[in-house]
Amino acid sequence: MVSTSTLKTDFSTLDRPLPENAILVIGAGHFGERAVRILNAGPQRPLLLIDRDKDRLSKINGLNVTKILADGVQFLSDHYTLLNPSNMIVPAIPAHLALEWLKRHLTEKFQQYHVQLLPIPKQTPATLPYTWEGSDGSLLVSYADFKCPDDCPEPAEACTVTGERRSKPLHALLAEINLPEYETHVIVSRQLAPGLGGYAFVELQSLLQKILRSGQSKWLISTACKCHGVMTAMEVTKLDKH
Repeated sequence: MVSTSTLKTDFSTLDRPLPENAILVIGAGHFGERAVRILNAGPQRPLLLIDRDKDRLSKINGLNVTKILADGVQFLSDHYTLLNPSNMIVPAIPAHLALEWLKRHLTEKFQQYHVQLLPIPKQTPATLPYTWEGSDGSLLVSYADFKCPDDCPEPAEACTVTGERRSKPLHALLAEINLPEYETHVIVSRQLAPGLGGYAFVELQSLLQKILRSGQSKWLISTACKCHGVMTAMEVTKLDKH
C-alpha cells in the first residue's frame, strides 16, 4: 500500500480494507506536510496523504507515503466500507472535517436526509474559555489565547507554557454542554505525537449511527483534544419521499 512518495491519481485500486494501523492525513498544506514528516520519523505505518491539489502533493518528496489526488472529504465518504474502524485520521484542512464529512455522507448516501448549518447558539460561548468565530461558521475554542508550542505534549492537568491548572480537558467541557433544543456529540482527538492529533475512523462511524438513530434534530458537533477544539451547529431533517 505504501511506497516512497507515490502519487496515486486513480484511487479505484483501493479495493480492499486498509490495514488496521494505517493513518490518513487529510490535506497536504502546511499542517498536512508537517504531520507526514512527524509520522515518518516514528514507527513505520501505512500512511496516506490525500489532497485535491496536485501541486501541493508534488512538493512533498522523500517520505514514505502514498499521495492520493482526491478531495479528502469525498474520499472518506466514497471509501467508507473500506476503511478500518481503527484507522487514524489526521484533519489538516481549514474546515471542520468531521462535520463536512457527515454532511457529504448523509446527503449522498442517505438521500432522505437534509443537513443545514446553524449559527452557534448565543449562550454557548459564555460557558467556554477563549472562543473565536471560524470562517465556515464554526466556533473555535481553546484554553489558550496564544500560539502553543509545535511540540506540546498535551499535558493532562496544567499548561506547559503558563503552568495554569485545569479542572477538566476541553473535550469533556464541550461534552457537558446541555441546551434544550440541541443534542451534543464530541469527537475526541488524541495525540499521535507531540503537537499532532487525530482520531480513529470509528469516531465518524459512531457519529453517523447516532445521527441516523436520532432521525432529525439539532446538533452541536465538536472535535477537540484536551486544549483546543472546534464546534459546529447543524440541523438534520428527514425528507418525506412520498
